[in-house]
Amino acid sequence: MKNRIIQVAAQAMNERGTKFTVDTVAQRLGISKKTLYQYVSSKEELIHLIVDVALGDVHSQQTEILHSNKTLVEKLTSVLTSQPHIFGPINDWIFDDIKNSCPAAWDDIEEFRRSRAQVVIDLLEEGKASGEIRSINSPIAAQALHGALREMFDYGFLTSANLTFKDAMSGCVDLLIHGMLKSGGENLE
Repeated sequence: MKNRIIQVAAQAMNERGTKFTVDTVAQRLGISKKTLYQYVSSKEELIHLIVDVALGDVHSQQTEILHSNKTLVEKLTSVLTSQPHIFGPINDWIFDDIKNSCPAAWDDIEEFRRSRAQVVIDLLEEGKASGEIRSINSPIAAQALHGALREMFDYGFLTSANLTFKDAMSGCVDLLIHGMLKSGGENLE
């Protein structure tokens, strides 16, 4: 039942952001609010559970990506652009809403992204060792990737640029991995 509550709450949050009500979730489940509170103690806990399940989904994808037969660039791109699939497509503005109204849940998202930075560093080091990636400072590159991707969570930017979150992430990763110079361009080193 708890998993069903999280699923229905995630759908409600995708529709109304963190302004969804526990009453709506209970009503959609056909249970009383009192029964719902037997499984979760508060709306805040419910939001944290949604974020935890979504981050767990992305972590599982990341593990699968790292153990796949993909090329290094494909792994790096896939890790950086992975999004939770467990709840279906997520409205772009949800991230802004969580950031502004649920700082503790946003902190969990940020902590996950920081841990993903180490995965990126490891992939970059692997690429340097194999000669696929030129000699760069991997922690700086990972931080630059992290910072750039973090900016893609700005709903105002997405709206003004008429981009979906997925398109913005893909474009950002493409730019950061493949650069701006045409093939054969001048090496800046």
